[in-house]
Amino acid sequence: MLLFETTSSVFEVMWDIALALFVIRIAFVYFLLSFTSGVIVVYFRLTEIMPLHHLTQPQSELTTLSIWLLAVTLWARHTTVAYQVPRVGGFRLAIGALAMVFMLCAELVGALVLYEKGCMDVAWIWQTDALAAVMGVGSLALYGLMPWLLMKVEQESDGLGETYHGHEKKPIVAAVPTVAVREKSEQNGKKHT
Repeated sequence: MLLFETTSSVFEVMWDIALALFVIRIAFVYFLLSFTSGVIVVYFRLTEIMPLHHLTQPQSELTTLSIWLLAVTLWARHTTVAYQVPRVGGFRLAIGALAMVFMLCAELVGALVLYEKGCMDVAWIWQTDALAAVMGVGSLALYGLMPWLLMKVEQESDGLGETYHGHEKKPIVAAVPTVAVREKSEQNGKKHT
């Protein structure tokens, strides 16, 4: 039967599935915390900042952008520490990219639902301020890169010995022992034909 004659073992496939679920779960938690913070910041902007200071929409967006970026930085640090995400660039970039996809989907659904424009009317996109739009896209890119950027900051603080556990220099392949079909048969004393 061809199903059992593959070169990758069941453990390797299960490990890949576990890693994918690990990344999806952490990315969703990072997105959920950041999205909740964003909703709170937008509520604060619409109810307090805009009416009291007589700011326009783009001015108020630029004012609260730094608050949201600070919250995103704190949530990225919290999720990487709470879930003990290893300092492997691929993991961190995958978590950030998937969280960015979640955020884009939430923005799209929010735009369609809250503005009641429907799927076909996207004229409101072209009516936004160019500077606020560029800053929004830049902040979204920073949001996706934040777990990876924090990895660079953590490497600089390793001199203090706070986050050192001895596995920072290892590649991800060294963390998981792989046993191929050939190695398994050699371990059992049989030759693979």
